[in-house]
Amino acid sequence: MGQSPSKRNKKKRKYNLKEAIDEDIKCPFCSMIINSNYNYVQLNNHLQECGNKYYDYNSYERCEIYLPNEDKYLNELILRDINLYRNNIRINPKEEIDFNTKIEELHKEINKYKISWEEGAEQLNINRNHIIKESIIQINDINIFKEWKINFIGETNYDAGGIMREWFTTLFKSLEDEKLNLFIESDTDTFSYIINPLLKRNSNNFKYFSLIGKLMAKALIDNITVNICFNKIIYKMILQEKIEINELVFINKPLYDSLENMNNSDCTDLGIYYTIDLKDYDNNIHSFDIQNDGINIPVTNIHDYINKRIDFMTNLYEPFIKRIRDSLFNIIPKEVIQTLTSDQLELLINGRPFIDLEDWKQFTEYREPYNINHEIIIWFWDIMYQLSQSELSNLLMFATGTSRVPLGGFEQLESNRGNISRFTIEAIPYIPNQKNYIKAHTCFNRLDIPYFKNKKELKEAILFICNNKILGFGID
Repeated sequence: MGQSPSKRNKKKRKYNLKEAIDEDIKCPFCSMIINSNYNYVQLNNHLQECGNKYYDYNSYERCEIYLPNEDKYLNELILRDINLYRNNIRINPKEEIDFNTKIEELHKEINKYKISWEEGAEQLNINRNHIIKESIIQINDINIFKEWKINFIGETNYDAGGIMREWFTTLFKSLEDEKLNLFIESDTDTFSYIINPLLKRNSNNFKYFSLIGKLMAKALIDNITVNICFNKIIYKMILQEKIEINELVFINKPLYDSLENMNNSDCTDLGIYYTIDLKDYDNNIHSFDIQNDGINIPVTNIHDYINKRIDFMTNLYEPFIKRIRDSLFNIIPKEVIQTLTSDQLELLINGRPFIDLEDWKQFTEYREPYNINHEIIIWFWDIMYQLSQSELSNLLMFATGTSRVPLGGFEQLESNRGNISRFTIEAIPYIPNQKNYIKAHTCFNRLDIPYFKNKKELKEAILFICNNKILGFGID
């Protein structure tokens, strides 16, 4: 039997997101206009209730807008226009918009300005010995939304994306170098750099931090992950998030633990005052009051002392963070960046901190005659599973130009033009009676591995890369 006219008409009713909403923000089911009386939770509950009713009534037809226990369509609804959630719905985008939707919105905003590689590229000619100075000068004169190609002077390599990723990593390492005194190591369980609190506030140092902001923007524009060892506090300050008392642990864990122990003790005379001691690079001690006449005021409330200490330290950092923030927001609108949490911004720029070998192996491609069952490939993965995270990072850097895994894992490894470019292993001839090396093509995320005669030779070639942090050699 055929369907009744009413049933057929209902089945034709296909909810399309773009058609379901117009200039007003409306519920795509009951057409109720959504205004500032609704917060995120209320709106989510309303859409779920309407979606369930529609889904129950039209059980033969999949609901295309909203399914129970899904809120991705709600996020698309809210972010149809970058201003909707700010002007019409009382929500906290940092906490209530899902990460994938934020990334989509970020890319949508970037793509408004990004210039296709077909319209040409900007060339940077960089001397490795003066990488910071020359990068600062040349970046000021080029379009950040165009494709960049890096030429390291005196090297014959052609940049198809991999050398630019290497330039990013090398440049950040140079900025973190102790010779500049821009950063010091934080006293925490996890290695990271925090801004040198005694750094002079002068135009030269401000240029370095403006450069960092521009590099962060370019990394976001081109989906480049860089191993920046910045402390979490830096990312929080870029996004102007409040730093909580317990986050002193990110700057100085032994101090935080000591203060917490004092707080838990019964002693009222803690023996400390509202002061702070900071060391310079020559280990000279500099003492500062963290409130008026602090040297003469004993601490009786540890949490008050920690808050004042955090405020004092962040005020020292702020002039430099402001340069990062201003440069970044001058390129990518702050309204888009500020929907991210500090952890999400760090993840987008840094990528995944841990290399998952199973993920790497799963999304590796091979050129004939190599394949997953070839003896050389079996040896290769056996050796890889014996390497430390540090050694794996060095090998990844050699092969791709970056030591970090993209946010989407090895499945989402890209070329510099945003195309998926999986890690690939290709065979090259083995030359008898001479040293054979593995070669890298960082623009294609590819390793060329000779037909080594035995596993020992292959391991020696891999460890040569891992232990020597090979850059600018055997790479194109």
